[in-house]
Amino acid sequence: MAITITDKVPNSENTMELPAASRLFPCKTLMKQVNCDNRPYPTIPIDVSYGKGLQATQDCPVGTVLEKFEGPVLEYSELGSSDIPYVLNFYDEGQRQWKWMLGLTPAIYANHSCEPNARINLQQEIVAIRLIKAGEEVLFVYNNDTEDQKWDPLWTFDCKCGAKNCQGLINTYRPWEPVPEKSE
Repeated sequence: MAITITDKVPNSENTMELPAASRLFPCKTLMKQVNCDNRPYPTIPIDVSYGKGLQATQDCPVGTVLEKFEGPVLEYSELGSSDIPYVLNFYDEGQRQWKWMLGLTPAIYANHSCEPNARINLQQEIVAIRLIKAGEEVLFVYNNDTEDQKWDPLWTFDCKCGAKNCQGLINTYRPWEPVPEKSE
């Protein structure tokens, strides 16, 4: 199969729905520059069976800031196709528009779970939503938003988190709220 390289804007209506093989853009990957040194957060990157993960180094109560996404904020059209699966998109309330951050901190290693122990706040910090024990992997819901938001098909994946409420195919945004823990 021949691969077509396009210079069309990735987030435009005429490219978002194309298959991944038809959506190759010049790569501007910065992920090799992830800075793990002297971070003031109680987490470390780890190797997991499916790649990398982020692990708590101490017990972290609810509200603990575990890590922060930091890096260049780019226009979607500036991202290479290999960057798109790893960007953090967030809504800038002040400018009333979506932004795209190419993370350069260990926050990029936090994985998805349909039964997460953390979430991302408006400051792009990963925050514990329940007690996270030392040695536990930090997990958040990747597709938490309203269903009317644009979902890039390059973000789609089969979830294998094993949660009772696992979504299976992650291929759109869905509203999500944490389920309160039962008191013992």
